[in-house]
Amino acid sequence: MLHERLDTIERLLEVKGILSASEIEAYEPDAKVTKEREQWRAEYIARVLRVVQEELETLNQS
Repeated sequence: MLHERLDTIERLLEVKGILSASEIEAYEPDAKVTKEREQWRAEYIARVLRVVQEELETLNQS
């Protein structure tokens, strides 16, 4: 679902002449953006792994 929505946004941006696909591909985030993305990624992975950890703890208690 997310892929389809992102694809739609990129296509609309190109059709409306706002951004081309090549501009999107060529984008290089600055240090601030990179740090924000890394922080989001780390928090997301921690949430996913927390669920896995909780399930393992539940299995071990059985």
